[in-house]
Amino acid sequence: MKNASSQRERQVFISYNIADKVTATEIALFLTTESLNVWFDEWKISAGDSIVQQIESGLKDCSHFIILWSCNSSKSKWVRKELQSVLASAISNGYPKIIPIKLDNEPLPTLLADIRYISYHGGVEKDRNEIISAILGHAPSINLIKAVVKKYHELISNSDASNPFGLVACPKCGSDRLKGFSQVDPERDKLYNLIECKECGWNDWTQ
Repeated sequence: MKNASSQRERQVFISYNIADKVTATEIALFLTTESLNVWFDEWKISAGDSIVQQIESGLKDCSHFIILWSCNSSKSKWVRKELQSVLASAISNGYPKIIPIKLDNEPLPTLLADIRYISYHGGVEKDRNEIISAILGHAPSINLIKAVVKKYHELISNSDASNPFGLVACPKCGSDRLKGFSQVDPERDKLYNLIECKECGWNDWTQ
């Protein structure tokens, strides 16, 4: 019989201290390359939202709880509260699965001492393999470079975009301030489609 964790939709909650935001963002991004549902506060909490309610909802629905443990997070009341809120469920129900990721030499809390942790080495492919394997039970489907390129094209392209290039974001800076227009070359009697990013100046054209 499958346990409760395997029956739940995979949603990964990332708990971290703001001082470790860069690393948290890296991990959140490469998890999305495997089409995992990631609860990351920067993506889930909008202006006007109740922070507490959004966090409670994310913790309640998560199947995997990643805690980025460091000297910074050991001093964070938020991180400790998030950990405490999932521990009881993890012990009694078997979910969420808690995955500690150590960013430095800070010892893990006593309650996590018997859980195998992952040492983070700065986002190398080995890190990605270990973290994704801990969640999916197998290695990533494609290597990091291919996954990032694939995700990049998914994010900037949309066939319903209001320009002939099918772009919703600038392929150089990621801005959505794109302006598309058409221009006729009277000498060649040809119509050209042009697009320009109003933020970084990137441009392209096609017939």
